[in-house]
Amino acid sequence: MKLTLDIAGQSHEAEFTRDGAQAKLALGEQIHTAFIGQPEPGFYTVILNDRVFRCYLDTLPNGQTEAVVNGRRFPVNVRDKKHRQANVGGAAAGGKAVLVAPMPGKVVRIMCAVGDAVEANQSLLVVEAMKMQNEVQTPKAGKVVELKVAEGQTVNAGETMIVVE
Repeated sequence: MKLTLDIAGQSHEAEFTRDGAQAKLALGEQIHTAFIGQPEPGFYTVILNDRVFRCYLDTLPNGQTEAVVNGRRFPVNVRDKKHRQANVGGAAAGGKAVLVAPMPGKVVRIMCAVGDAVEANQSLLVVEAMKMQNEVQTPKAGKVVELKVAEGQTVNAGETMIVVE
């Protein structure tokens, strides 16, 4: 998919391809390969160059969109040249947050219990994959209503681990 990305005031022509969890983004002569997990609609875990990034898009009251990457905000505008869409995305605001394993791994730490009140972006558990520990955070405030894993349990990519309402 060919895109025009406006990031922090600079425009970039890009081509995005995805094959399962692996994604490639070509920006000019540079090609970036990343592994992307989507633990919940609108919330992404990106592994790029052995670094983990927690990302989501936030639509502001004025209609502008910001990418939030590990807590830092960047104004963005994405235009799909073929479909002419702008400001694609938006964070899930209400309903359930179903947190799924971003990749196969082992649950090494659980930091919540059923019935716990949680804040947005709070770390709820840690999954170890490829010798890296990845915190899984809830994108919304609420209450833990389901905990479907235990410490030491192996999980598959996409497997439901926690539900927050």
